[in-house]
Amino acid sequence: MAFCENLKSALKANVAIYDSKGNLIEGEDLGFIYTKDLEYSKGITYINASKYIIAISKEISQDAINLVRMIALANIEEAAGFMQPLEYILKNDVQSETLRGRFSDYSVLYIKSKTNFKELLESIYESTDTSIIQDDEGIYIVKIIDDLEQEADSIIDGISQETGSNVLIGASRRVGANYTIKDAANHAKQSANLASILGFKEGFYHIDKMLMYGILYSCSDEAVEYYMNGGFNGFYDVIKGKELLDTAEELFKCHLNVSEASRKLYLHRNTLLYRLEKIKNLTGLDIKKFEEAVIFRTVVALYKLKRR
Repeated sequence: MAFCENLKSALKANVAIYDSKGNLIEGEDLGFIYTKDLEYSKGITYINASKYIIAISKEISQDAINLVRMIALANIEEAAGFMQPLEYILKNDVQSETLRGRFSDYSVLYIKSKTNFKELLESIYESTDTSIIQDDEGIYIVKIIDDLEQEADSIIDGISQETGSNVLIGASRRVGANYTIKDAANHAKQSANLASILGFKEGFYHIDKMLMYGILYSCSDEAVEYYMNGGFNGFYDVIKGKELLDTAEELFKCHLNVSEASRKLYLHRNTLLYRLEKIKNLTGLDIKKFEEAVIFRTVVALYKLKRR
C-alpha cells in the first residue's frame, strides 16, 4: 500500500495498479486500458511497467513517466506482494515468497455449492474479522478459527435452516511459516472437490483426512492401471450394487465393529455378515480386518476418483 500511496503523494493524483489482465491490485479503480508502452485516454496516463499497468488520474510529462517506470520496475514486484488484497491472492497466481508472514494463524473454509450463499454468510459473520470471497464454484471463508469442525457444522446448520440446502465444506490447515494463505485456500477447495467426486453431498472435510484421496487423485492413469491390471474386477459389482457399498461404508464409520454397524443399518447381525461375505467373494477382501479394509477403501476411492 505504501508504494501506491507514495506515487499518489508525489504526483498529486490518484494511482491504480493493475495486472496485465486488468485485475485491480491496489489503488482507486480508474478504468483499465492495456498498453504495450504508454497511452493517454480521457485525461488518464497508462504506463506499462513489465507485468503491470499503472494508471494515473492526470496526464504527466515524459520525465515523470520515466521516473514512475524506473521506480516501478525496481520496486513493484516486491511491493505488489504486500499490496495484493486477499481476493486477488485467492483468484490469481501469486508467488509464495510474497505471502510468507501474512495471514499467520488464519484458516480457510471452502463451501462448495452452485447456490449463492454470500449474503447469508455476510449476515452471519457481520461485525467479525472474516473475509468472504466468492469464485465460480463456491465461497471461501477466511478467518482465525479455533475449532474448524465446529465452525463448519455451525455453517452447515445455518444454511440448512435458512435455505434447506446441503453443502460440502472443505478445510485447510492453519497458515504458518511455510504454509501460506494461498496453500490454505487451495487445500480447502481441493478437499471439498475431492469429497464431491467421491459422491458426498454434505459435511465437513479437512485436508488432513482427505490426504490419501488427494494423492490417489494425483496419480497418473497409467500408474493406476499398472497396479490394478488383472485384479479387483469384482469391485465393479460392489460399487454398482449400492447396498454392498453402503454396508461397507457403515462398517468403516463404526471402526469395523460389526454389531454397531448392524444396529446403525437396522440389520440383523447375520444379514450384515452375509453381505460382508458377499463382498469377500467378489473382491477377495475380508473387510472386517483392518489391512484388508484399507485396501478395499483405497480401491473404491480409485474407482470413484478415476471413473474406471
